[in-house]
Amino acid sequence: MLQVYLDPCTVNSRKVLAGLDLLGTQYELKHINYFTGEHKSPEYLKINPNGTVPSASDGPDFNITESNAILQYAADLNGSIYYPKDLKARANVNRWLLWEASVWFPSCYVYLVEYVVKPLLKSEPDQSIIDAQAPKWNQLASVLDAQLAKTKYLVGDEVTIADIAVAAPMHLHKASRLPVDQHPNLKRWMTQIEKLPAWQKTQGAVENALLPETNVKPGEVRANFNYTKDVDKPTEIYFYESEAAKDIHEPGDDPREMTVTDGWERNRVTPFTADKEGFSVHSFKTQYNKWENEANVRELFYPEVVEFVKKTTGARRVLVFDHTIRTKANAAKPITQETDTTKRAPVMLVHCDYTAESGPIRVQQLLGDEAKDLLSRRVAFFNVWKPLGTVEERPLAMCDVTSAPADDFFKLYLRYRDRNGENYVMRYSAKHKWWYFPKMEADQVILLKTYESRPDVARFVGHTAFEDPTSPPDAKIRESVEIRTIAFF
Repeated sequence: MLQVYLDPCTVNSRKVLAGLDLLGTQYELKHINYFTGEHKSPEYLKINPNGTVPSASDGPDFNITESNAILQYAADLNGSIYYPKDLKARANVNRWLLWEASVWFPSCYVYLVEYVVKPLLKSEPDQSIIDAQAPKWNQLASVLDAQLAKTKYLVGDEVTIADIAVAAPMHLHKASRLPVDQHPNLKRWMTQIEKLPAWQKTQGAVENALLPETNVKPGEVRANFNYTKDVDKPTEIYFYESEAAKDIHEPGDDPREMTVTDGWERNRVTPFTADKEGFSVHSFKTQYNKWENEANVRELFYPEVVEFVKKTTGARRVLVFDHTIRTKANAAKPITQETDTTKRAPVMLVHCDYTAESGPIRVQQLLGDEAKDLLSRRVAFFNVWKPLGTVEERPLAMCDVTSAPADDFFKLYLRYRDRNGENYVMRYSAKHKWWYFPKMEADQVILLKTYESRPDVARFVGHTAFEDPTSPPDAKIRESVEIRTIAFF
């Protein structure tokens, strides 16, 4: 019986497994762990001195070391319609097998490494590498697209081992961000390949090994987060109509799908703290409910927040200086609207409200002559985020500060008619750890650290609202109040 040595997650190993299944070949699988380097072991190098997978053996003195050669040999063991005997038809299959190995696999592999392997290893993709490869990949894809405009499969109306071989480098085309949509016949063909039982049987091993984030664990969801690209010009938002706002670089232009973890159980065992993770969650009971009356909020609710922040943080003095009511119902309100600014939609942008420079400036703006003395000691800004009812949609998520070094933040310039301000936005990192607290109630709050003068504790927490995929279609619109405070120690 044919023995095959491979790790099912690699491109060429998966090719062989799917091809053998298509051919109906009987074989014995010998698992070679690619990630532990077993393919470089002395025992395996006796079978394949190249130190690559897959390999196959048929008897003690016969080894095959190339994936396409394994399929060709297996097809001829008992004869197969998937590797035709007709010389011209076979030559047509062979040319695609050679084409795949020589040019198609190397081109697709660039995308796989940058967008799948590097994030798996907690490394960042290099866009310059993708940009350099893109013309070559699209040229090769155009060759396939032109052929598939004429035939259902690569060599005619029936699938062959050529189809399996050429599809294999695309086996994670979505995660690899291959621009398949630009080539409609190629896209149609790949959809057909993905419906083959032989293909479907071998997809799970690939995804389990290379896309662990798609196998969402209990207490986790996958959701889109709007990060920002760090470009060669300032990132800005204008809060008023201006000609200067044309052709600016706006934030949120790098959406990424991230895992968000339910923080309730972790908080029960080991509570989050604003000085370590950058946020904490607390009980906050209040009878106050007149949120539409801004003056009333300031007069009656602000004092409650002052006492809460003092008690929670140990600050000797707390100043509440602003608040915002957030609801999706305000989503249509233009960002340039300069009135009724306490009512806004949830912010769907990874950001932090202050920077190392804008925090002290805000203290000076608010407290004038007192500022110098206050800034000589520890100062921290805290947002108190409180839902006004059960949160059923667009919850708040926080990026654990222990996973987000200072270099992940860069400035967003806020242009107001009478002044300029600064926030931080964040560049994407696969290392970011996101938390949220689903189904928060009105008697609970999240304390967010948005500025900190001490260098030895969490200083800035990235946060954002996000579309929770588990929210029911009829979810009640989220309403929350965000109270901004400065704590002096």
